Amino acid sequence: MTRDLFLKKLKILDINKKDFSNISKVPYSTLNNWGTSSKGKVLPIPPWVEPFLTYYQKAKNLDYLTDEICNKIKKAKE
Repeated sequence: MTRDLFLKKLKILDINKKDFSNISKVPYSTLNNWGTSSKGKVLPIPPWVEPFLTYYQKAKNLDYLTDEICNKIKKAKE
């Protein structure tokens, strides 16, 4: 995963790097260095990040769907 793709996925998920740092328990300074060059070498984004973001999106979608269903049930009972 490239730095640009990582930042794009964060934007799609409506979270910033600080939020991701808190959610994933990765130090912000570490996360901020991903995809940048240091001493002629690019610091890679760890391979677990992409599936983590995929599952985070699925969890957000499930939370939304659950809330919608619960709201419909409450309205139906009124």
